[in-house]
Amino acid sequence: MTIIYFILAFVLFLALRFISRLASSVPAKKNIHKFLLRAFPMVEFVIWLAFGLWIINYFFKENSFYGILVSIAAGSLIILLGWYFLRDFVAGIILKTEIAFEVNQRIKTSQYEGILRKMGYRSIEIESESGEQVKIPYGMITANAIVLQNLDESIHGSETSLRVSALVPVQEMKDRISKEILLLPWSSINHEPIIRLSQQEATFNTFLVHFYSISNKHTSYICQHLKSTFETDTSCQIVKNKV
Repeated sequence: MTIIYFILAFVLFLALRFISRLASSVPAKKNIHKFLLRAFPMVEFVIWLAFGLWIINYFFKENSFYGILVSIAAGSLIILLGWYFLRDFVAGIILKTEIAFEVNQRIKTSQYEGILRKMGYRSIEIESESGEQVKIPYGMITANAIVLQNLDESIHGSETSLRVSALVPVQEMKDRISKEILLLPWSSINHEPIIRLSQQEATFNTFLVHFYSISNKHTSYICQHLKSTFETDTSCQIVKNKV
C-alpha cells in the first residue's frame, strides 16, 4: 500500500510542474499573468499540505501518538509560515538601521545592479540598466555583499537647448520645462533644473536647460522626452560627469 502513496506523490509532483509551466506560458493580460504566477506557489503549498495530512491520517489515525503528530505538524507549519513572511521584514529592519538607503541611489549585489526606486517592508525595487523593475527581498540582500554609490556621485549634470514657440510667455515656459524634468523618473529630484533664455526671436525662443540625471545613461532619455513634449529640436551635451 505504501508504494501507491509514493506513486501518487510522484504523479502529483508531475501534475503541479505541468500546471506551473502552463500558467507561465498561457497568454493573458499582464495583471492576470502576474496574479497567477504569485498565487500558484501558495496553491501548490496548500495541496502538498493537504496531501501530507492525508498520509499522516491514514498511517497514524489508530496510533495513540496521532494527536501529538498532528500538533507537531501544525506547529511546524506555523513556524515555517511565520519565518517565511517575517524573515524579510526582520532583515529589512536590520538593514535599514545599518545602511542609509536613499531613493535614486545606485545599488549593486552579486546578482543585481540598478537604481533604487522603492523601499517596501519586505523588499526593495530597483531599475536595471535595461529598464526592468526588479524586486529584491531584504533577506537576499543580507546574504550577499552590497555596493552602494553615494547619491551625489551617481548624479550627472547635462545641458540641452530647446527651441520652442514664442507664443508661451518666457517664465511660463521655464516653469513648464522645470516641472516636466522633475516629474521624470530619470531626473534627480534633489537638484533643480537651471533654465536660461539664450535667444529670443519673433516666433521662437531658445532656452538653455541644465538638468541632472540619476546616471549618464539616462541623459539621452530626458533629452528625447523634452524633444517629444515641446516639439522642438534638442542637442544634448554632458557638461560634467557628477555633481
